[in-house]
Amino acid sequence: MSYKKIKIMLLIFLIINILPIPIFGIYLYTHMGGAKNVKEVVENSPFKEFTYIDHKTLMIIKDKNQNISGMYKEILISINGIYIGTHGSIGIKMPLGFLFKYFPINGFKYYNGVIIKNPNKLDLGKAEINNLINTVPSNYKDILIYKKYYVIGIYYDLNSNKTYLVYVSKKLNNIKIDTEKLENYLKQKTNAVNCKVIDMGNKIYIYQEFNGIKLDLINNGIYYESYYNKTYRES
Repeated sequence: MSYKKIKIMLLIFLIINILPIPIFGIYLYTHMGGAKNVKEVVENSPFKEFTYIDHKTLMIIKDKNQNISGMYKEILISINGIYIGTHGSIGIKMPLGFLFKYFPINGFKYYNGVIIKNPNKLDLGKAEINNLINTVPSNYKDILIYKKYYVIGIYYDLNSNKTYLVYVSKKLNNIKIDTEKLENYLKQKTNAVNCKVIDMGNKIYIYQEFNGIKLDLINNGIYYESYYNKTYRES
């Protein structure tokens, strides 16, 4: 065999067996990580209403929870974000997730760019970019709760060790809110070090700041609903 043919065969071998490795690595590197902003979270959602947990938050959970085994920690690293539907559906956004479309695994299905577990027809569907989402700061997507009548966006500042939360809700009948009274109520209920309530006419805007990285704030909207029901609907 001539030297030229050996070089050609070696080149073909490298193209087939070696070249895909760096390409695969580059693909994973460029596609790994959380969503760019709040709107991207909504646009990628496979559910009409959902709670979203971003890659950044998953990494915080991984570092704080010592009970997670090494294997599951590696799995968390590869996940871009997790969607939880109102009716129990779970969606996982991750690089190469489209492979599940061609190589399905029992219990999982590929839907709308996301790997779905426990799909419920009541969850499935596109969420809309509405005027509530447009009010939430674009980086408040470490945890995002998207409902028909309200949105909660949470941002974790790891440098200052603070948690910031924005809650935006539609107001029924455009009732005027006593913002000072609501601020004091929320400070008492949530231990926020800073709280600001803005009555925007057809919606209410609540900003809260907390010391430390708080991973248990996803139900903070309940405090406003409780206040709203007690003060206005029951009066």
